[in-house]
Amino acid sequence: MDLAKACNQNPTRPVDQLVLDLLRRYEGLTVIDLTDKLEVTATAVRQRLDRLESAGYIERRKHSAGRGRPTYSYLLTDLGWRQVGVTYTDLAVALWTEISDLEDLPTKEKLIGRVSKRMGRVFGDLLPAGTLDERMRALAGLMASRRIPATYLNVDGLPILSVHACPYPDLSGRDAERSLCKLEQQVLSEAIGQPIELQCCKLDGHGTCQFTPTQKNPPSYDSPESSSLHSAVTAQS
Repeated sequence: MDLAKACNQNPTRPVDQLVLDLLRRYEGLTVIDLTDKLEVTATAVRQRLDRLESAGYIERRKHSAGRGRPTYSYLLTDLGWRQVGVTYTDLAVALWTEISDLEDLPTKEKLIGRVSKRMGRVFGDLLPAGTLDERMRALAGLMASRRIPATYLNVDGLPILSVHACPYPDLSGRDAERSLCKLEQQVLSEAIGQPIELQCCKLDGHGTCQFTPTQKNPPSYDSPESSSLHSAVTAQS
């Protein structure tokens, strides 16, 4: 997937949303199919399809029949499915609850590690090659495109990724051991290809969760250095 498309945060027009809703119900519709269902002209349908394809919400597939002109059917992309509101919250809650309830600690940690690596690779494959700054900036944009409010800043040469809301609100209240915080840190580390650490956390009363590249002597969450760092980022957010 193209990162520019993935980071497209422009809301769809109501008339375009109707197309997405139809493609959610009926996969592989053609221009003629959509013309009939929407009761508009083929030109209007093509304009809507062009906008949605440019935004990365749909893709088209070519169908050739003999020597005649090929026809195209349209389907939702992964980004399109997210746009129409597909959710796996119930499944995620059930799976996380089962993992959290495991009494075998090594098995539990191994599962969380494997899940975080897989999730991190998904994010990493969508990021452009480049410097650490460029990848962290792109990661913030990618998270924002998935409706996870995140921003990137560089404070005195230190790259900082700030996550302003928990990506897993339905799970964090069930996570007394903060395994989700560890998972998120591992996911982001895998995504950018370098270890990062959680410098401050919303669960400790901070305004955001802030991640920075691992340092040899990182400041503690309650140290003056950590507090001043948080204040600097908050002032620039």
